[in-house]
Amino acid sequence: MRQMRAVLPARRGGAGRIQAMTLLTHRGDGPAFSYAGNPMHILAGHSGQPPGFAAMEITIPARFAGPVPHAHDEFDEAIYVLSGRLLVAGEDEPQEAVPGSMFVAPRGYRHGFSNPSGEEARVLGLWAPPEPALAFMRDIGAALTPDTPPDPDRMREIYARHASRLLP
Repeated sequence: MRQMRAVLPARRGGAGRIQAMTLLTHRGDGPAFSYAGNPMHILAGHSGQPPGFAAMEITIPARFAGPVPHAHDEFDEAIYVLSGRLLVAGEDEPQEAVPGSMFVAPRGYRHGFSNPSGEEARVLGLWAPPEPALAFMRDIGAALTPDTPPDPDRMREIYARHASRLLP
């Protein structure tokens, strides 16, 4: 991963250690894994850097049924739409999220999304804390396919392994 180091004076961390600040990760430089057949690029949160959150760029395929509505008990999630459109669901009726929209699902709250349009959507996903979220996204991303609805039994097993649950 290509990173720029701060040219400003370094900060002192715990026990007086000097810590350099990471300023930049270029698109495609970080590690990636599959999400519904497309690469999910990790921009922040890999290897615990930074320790507070993860950020990933994801391309959501056209006509993607999305994950089954669910809730996470160990991390918060937010999705910011960069291009395209998503249909996002929370506790209320689904709503359209267009570029510039952010959908936030605090831990424990029901949420889901789909892309019923004929064009891909590109989003920035944010999760906190990063470790449980990255582990979940790796497993669920590998299980989702762009052209078929998710298998509820397989989803249930993955969600249970990651302190998450499927909801009606």
